Amino acid sequence: MGRWARVGRRVPGWVADAALGLLMGAGVLGRGLDEARSPVVPVAALLAAAGVGLWRRLPSAALALACGAGVLVTALRMAEPGLVAVGLTGYRVGVVSGRRTVLRSGTAAVVGLSAGVPLAEAAVGANSAEGPLLLIAVLAAALAGGNGVRGRRAVEVARRERERRQAAEQRLHIARELHDSVGHHIAVINVQAGVASLHLRSRPEQAEEALEHVQHAARTVLGELTAVLGVLRDPDGRDAGEEPVRPPAGLADLERLVADARTAGMRVESSVSGEPRELPPAVGLSAYRVIQESLTNAGKHGSRHGVVRLRLSYRPDELCIDVQNRAARPPGRVNGPGGSADSPSGYGLAGMAERVAAVGGTLHAGPRGGAEFGVLARLPTGGEESGG
Repeated sequence: MGRWARVGRRVPGWVADAALGLLMGAGVLGRGLDEARSPVVPVAALLAAAGVGLWRRLPSAALALACGAGVLVTALRMAEPGLVAVGLTGYRVGVVSGRRTVLRSGTAAVVGLSAGVPLAEAAVGANSAEGPLLLIAVLAAALAGGNGVRGRRAVEVARRERERRQAAEQRLHIARELHDSVGHHIAVINVQAGVASLHLRSRPEQAEEALEHVQHAARTVLGELTAVLGVLRDPDGRDAGEEPVRPPAGLADLERLVADARTAGMRVESSVSGEPRELPPAVGLSAYRVIQESLTNAGKHGSRHGVVRLRLSYRPDELCIDVQNRAARPPGRVNGPGGSADSPSGYGLAGMAERVAAVGGTLHAGPRGGAEFGVLARLPTGGEESGG
């Protein structure tokens, strides 16, 4: 059985359709050999063969031909070939056409069958008991069945596209989380490991202090990875028999973030204006990640002797984040709601832009006269929160 199925898949569709059409035409001719109305039989056979042969390539034209064949074979009292031809072509029209096209084609076919069968019967001097009713019933069932299959296929395609889009969004979200959280602490580890290597023999106490910072940053990285992997294992945040994973970072963790940056050797000056207040979780996480990535970029690209100035301004309907530092190598520029990075390596800036855009904010990042580089983010705090 499998071998024949493989052979069938290798046969071109038009060859199978042509063979089916010839078989249908031969069947009509065979049934009509005993009929005295010989001129009508070849016409019916030709229409049936053409309709079935074209049912996949030209479904609407095939339906018209099949209806013509159905009219003639019904008048000749051999309705079975007409039912097969009308059923096949009607099903195909239903599968490939929208509802309006199906309704138009079905209405035209019903009118043609209703008027054509009595006319053909009068022409050949016959009178079939069922008339066009059986043909119309088969046509209606075939059109409805084919259109139902089309609808189910469309639903399945939409479901797969939705799942594909959700999976892509989840991958992007995970990539942002890993880049923003892990990348920052890896940068701290890199700096402190260099400090430890530099002072290992000459000033062992400073090397020991640097290694303690490395250990602390490594534990933080492990915690961040555990949190991300926990979400991957259990979207609800709980595994069987385990405590819930810790909540996402927010501005409540800002002091620790600034302290880590200072520990890494950065000179950070921070200030807050306005009345601090609780933010929607998505906005708080986006604010934290913007500051984290800005400090990371300042450590990577900024001047070793410069000062990083961090200013948070709480306004009635927005939170303004302004980070500025003297840049040795500006990482690029991002402007606008979503933005795009000038630099081919600007994953961090692009990630910040995506985060800010996700909550309806704006981001501007780039040189600010001279050697200064700044990041300015405005995050709405009064509207509905967006997922981030």
